[in-house]
Amino acid sequence: MKFLLIFFSTLAFAAEPSVTEVRVRMKHSEPMIEVSGEGLQISPPSAFFEVEPHAGTHRARITHRADGQWLIQWDKNRKPEKIRSERLWVRGETIHLGAIPTPYNLEILEATKSGLDVIARLDLDTYLMGVLPAEMPISWPIEALKAQVVAARSFALREMSERKEKDFDLDSTVVDQAYRFMDFDEESPSLIEKIRKAVASTRGEVLVDKRSKIIKAFYSADCGCQSEDPKFVWGRVEAFESVKDPTCKNRRPTLWKVNLDREEVRSKLLKALSLPAVAELRTIQVAGRTPSGRVAEVVAAMEVNGQVKNMSLSAQEFRKIFGFQKVQSADFSTHWMAKELEISGTGSGHGVGLCQRGAHSLANTGLDYRSILKVYYPRARVNTLKSI
Repeated sequence: MKFLLIFFSTLAFAAEPSVTEVRVRMKHSEPMIEVSGEGLQISPPSAFFEVEPHAGTHRARITHRADGQWLIQWDKNRKPEKIRSERLWVRGETIHLGAIPTPYNLEILEATKSGLDVIARLDLDTYLMGVLPAEMPISWPIEALKAQVVAARSFALREMSERKEKDFDLDSTVVDQAYRFMDFDEESPSLIEKIRKAVASTRGEVLVDKRSKIIKAFYSADCGCQSEDPKFVWGRVEAFESVKDPTCKNRRPTLWKVNLDREEVRSKLLKALSLPAVAELRTIQVAGRTPSGRVAEVVAAMEVNGQVKNMSLSAQEFRKIFGFQKVQSADFSTHWMAKELEISGTGSGHGVGLCQRGAHSLANTGLDYRSILKVYYPRARVNTLKSI
C-alpha cells in the first residue's frame, strides 16, 4: 500500500462530507520537524485561539528538549520560541512537512524519547479521496475504483476501532494504507471528478461479517492467481479466505526475480536473528507452504562455533529482512547460484483479500463493484452505515 495524502475543499467535494474524523500519522519518530506554509499558527492546544497567524509564507523548525520544552525556530527570528506543552497544534494554508504537502490541520507530539510524530486530522471522505489515487491508478475502470474505496473504508474503520487508545488511527504509508495530498490546481478536473464519484457513490458502504462487524478488508496489488487466507499472514481469522482468482484465465500475474549476494544474505540474517558475527550461513530453504501455495516457513541453517542451528522464519519475516520491494510476495522459490541466492516469485504484496489487478480485469468484463468484492471476500457482505 505507497506514501500518499490529500486535502479536498468543500467546492471540490460538493456532496455532504462525512463527520467521522480520521487521525493520520504523517511522520514517525523524526528528530526534528520542518513545517512551512502561509499564515502559519503553531501553539499548544490551550492557547491556539490566542495566537495570531504569521502573515505571508514562513518556515519553522520544531524540536523537543529533554526538559519537556518545545523549541520553534522561525525562519526570520534568531532566537527560538520556547513552549511547554504535551503537544503542538499547527494550522495554515499550503502546509508542507519538509517538501511534502500536507493537510491544514496537524498535531505534533513526542512519540518516543528520540523522535516526534506528526498527526493530520481530517474527515473520512477526504482521507479516502487521498487513499484512492495512492492505492489504485485512477485511469482504471470506475467499478474497480469503487471496490477499492469500500475495501479501504472498511480497513480504515476497523483500524480506528482498534486504535482508540492510541494517538493515531492510521499510518500514511504502506504500514496501513498509502495516502497522498493532491493539489487541485495541478490535477485535471476529470480525474478529480472520478475520485469524487468513486467515494460519493459508495458513501457509508463497508464490508461486514455475519455478525455485522466491519472486517479488516486487506488488499494487495496482485494475488498471483490465488489470494491468501489472513490466518497464514497475521494469524487472524476474518470473513474471507483464500480464493482462486478467476481473472488469471485471461491475464498474466506479476512475475519477479531478485539475486542477493551470499554475504549480504548472511549479514542480514545475523542482524535479524541476533547471531554473533562469526556465524556462517550454510543454506536457506523453503520448509513449508500454505494451502494457497505460498511459503509458510523458511529455514536458515547457520553454523555457530562449530554447531549448525536451523533458524525458522515465517515468509513475512523473510520478506521484511530482505525488503518487501525485493521479495515482492510470499509465493516464491529459492535457488543458490554460485555466490548468489536467486529468489523468484509470483504476485505482488501479501495476497490477502482484494486483488487489485484482478479487480481491474473483472471491471473490464462489466462486473460491478459489489460483485467484484464478493469474489475476493466471499463470506462478507456490503452494508451501509448511516453514522459516518
